[in-house]
Amino acid sequence: MNITKSLFVLIILCFAVVSRSEIKTTLQLDSLSFLSPDYENTDKKSFGFVGATLASDHNNPDLFMLNLTGVYAVGQSVLSYLNIREIYFTYQIDSNSKIHVGRKLFNWSSLDSDWNLGFYQPQFRWNPINPENQGLTGIFWERNEPIWGLTLFASPVYVPDQGPGYELKDGQFERSNPWFSNPPQNIRFQGQLFPIDYNIHRPETSDVIFQQVYSASLRLGERKGFFTNVAGSFKPAHQLALAYKPVLVTTRVRVDVTPKVYLENIYSADLGYRDSWGLAQFSVLYTKPQTPDFQPGYSVPILDESISFGPKFVYNIRPFQFGISYLDTIGGEVKESGPDVSADRASLTQRFLFRQAAQLNVTYRDILYKKILLESGVQWRQSTKDEFTELRFKNRLDIRGPWSFWADVILIETADKTLSNMGSYRNLDQVWIGAGYDI
Repeated sequence: MNITKSLFVLIILCFAVVSRSEIKTTLQLDSLSFLSPDYENTDKKSFGFVGATLASDHNNPDLFMLNLTGVYAVGQSVLSYLNIREIYFTYQIDSNSKIHVGRKLFNWSSLDSDWNLGFYQPQFRWNPINPENQGLTGIFWERNEPIWGLTLFASPVYVPDQGPGYELKDGQFERSNPWFSNPPQNIRFQGQLFPIDYNIHRPETSDVIFQQVYSASLRLGERKGFFTNVAGSFKPAHQLALAYKPVLVTTRVRVDVTPKVYLENIYSADLGYRDSWGLAQFSVLYTKPQTPDFQPGYSVPILDESISFGPKFVYNIRPFQFGISYLDTIGGEVKESGPDVSADRASLTQRFLFRQAAQLNVTYRDILYKKILLESGVQWRQSTKDEFTELRFKNRLDIRGPWSFWADVILIETADKTLSNMGSYRNLDQVWIGAGYDI
């Protein structure tokens, strides 16, 4: 896998050299520390990272566009990653029409993108409580007129979410990645409690990625004033459905886990008003998943359709920006059916990290002494349905010439005994400190 990634990066660099696009390379160092005294996901509480980001300038789009980050975790290889957000070529048909080939980010739904729900586009979930959007991979046809725009997308391949890495040794998940949520380590079987050995039946790569994807988006409205965006997609979900079957083997229980791709229909709409002062909009997103078929004897997830909705309001008073938004979801629960289902145990299959939350955020952005860019923000998020509160502080100092420094803090609290997916991240209060240098 490491050789494959290295070759892929080499190919990207070759494309960058032969293209006219100007790509900025940033070398970076990061330090991560967990603050909670109850943290016990790994033996270590501090980690170091060395990496690089290659990114094109989106303000000056060109033939070849790239946005990727590669990071090596010092002494903890399972935390290393390659995050390819975008890599695509553009062909200009005429003054209003373009074709893009490759992986490209696009705002199919503001609700989906802002809350990182991951229905239209895959998510980079290396750190599940701080996910990032990644683009769809295929062919985009785009036409933009003064008061309307249309985007069509099609692809014979599908790329799932990029989740946290894990290590499985002798049926046991190693405590090597703070982001990986370990499944239950014991199970009650025939009235007795037994330790669990996991056996994951990995599907063939070709069975996963060779899936057809179709999406379309219609936009009405000018840059200022009232606007409407409607979109739809038929595609595989970016998360896999997991079925399991325990088998008693002497004094232990082997749990066979079978992942499967499942299809879903998605429809969404954004309606709002935007101007120089900010933005006011309301968004809705409907998903209808198709529960896949599994072999008899397995406990399987039952996937329910969902309607997510919420308003968003942004107000600009330079150098400040104030935002308030809300997310709620009807349906979308993942229930289980089978001989080994337990009401007090969350499903192995996840569709939503959380289904309801209110969010407030304030951002300060200014240029000091004509050469220092200062960005500072605070974000508060709370959910009564999923029983968590989250507070984030982000600070970045960008010195032209060419250093940058950042310090981020994420604090999270959940209910003591919650079946919410957020419960796995209760003790992951963390501090990030880093520096970058532009080549």
